[in-house]
Amino acid sequence: MSPFLFFLLLIDMTSNSDAITQKMVVVWGKPESLSRCVAHADLTWNLCVEICFKTESCVMTFLDNTETCYTCAFNKSMSSVQQTTKEDKTKMAFKVKVDKSLVDKCPAGENPPTFDGVMAEGDASTTTDDGKIQNYTISYTGTGWEFSVFCKREKSVCTEKWCFYTAMNRCTGGFAFYRRPNIDWCIAVGYTSYANTSYSRTSNVCQQYGAELSGVASADEVEGLVYQLNALRERLNVASFNVFADAQRTTECQATPTTEKCMSIQGFKTVDKSVQNLDAYQFMTDASAGATTGKQCMVMLGDVRNDGKVDFVECESDFPFPIWGAICGHEAFS
Repeated sequence: MSPFLFFLLLIDMTSNSDAITQKMVVVWGKPESLSRCVAHADLTWNLCVEICFKTESCVMTFLDNTETCYTCAFNKSMSSVQQTTKEDKTKMAFKVKVDKSLVDKCPAGENPPTFDGVMAEGDASTTTDDGKIQNYTISYTGTGWEFSVFCKREKSVCTEKWCFYTAMNRCTGGFAFYRRPNIDWCIAVGYTSYANTSYSRTSNVCQQYGAELSGVASADEVEGLVYQLNALRERLNVASFNVFADAQRTTECQATPTTEKCMSIQGFKTVDKSVQNLDAYQFMTDASAGATTGKQCMVMLGDVRNDGKVDFVECESDFPFPIWGAICGHEAFS
């Protein structure tokens, strides 16, 4: 028997969406880099492996010779894994797909998880910035294992001889993917061919993309929107490209804009309920700005100097600058 033939299949899972069965396969080995791994000095090996299995983005765990466990997240340049022996006292657990027939069984063969030289495949359900679903394969090199990343594909059109595949996307074309604490979300700048749309028209602006009016939930989302605002400003050759955000001050807070409630997300009527606070908004002044002068609707600025900052304007007319559209968003496709 090979000295490398050591494995234990610890945990099963079947996805409700596409009947994927995944297991954690344990081998003697160590990664060449721990740059995407997090140490868990207080966890047992079995618990560490279980955490990785239940964490969508985790693809492998490592136990070093001091019995410190690491969980390693998916990325585009996964570390290669060097094969070791029992005497080295280092081991790995890979998250890989298995055939449905092995739901209650352990695969067998040399050099797992690439049993008998067959390439293994894993599903971390990770997504690129433009919403393409990524998976990974693991291949055996003779001295260890290497990862390759690919975009998950599905059949689009078939002829008598050929089937054509397209990358599976979680976002509408042109929308960027973001993982919020409570939802996976896609965002883009929706715009019209004319300046000075009104807040009441923003629903129609977003509906043409199959989306709804959106807020922002992180600095990453703001950064992505600034990139889009800059691109649209340059494409249309305009001095500024400003858009409505999902926030219209409530009637109560128009009268008392500086109370604790009115300075929070509760002070505004919103469509995008997955935004739970105002932490990601970069206010020109603060959340009470413009309330006493009729400026009740939030706008994100794209004027070079104040890119990504938000201010308030009247909702339907008398804008101090052109407003070209709105921030639009939709829940990511599963």
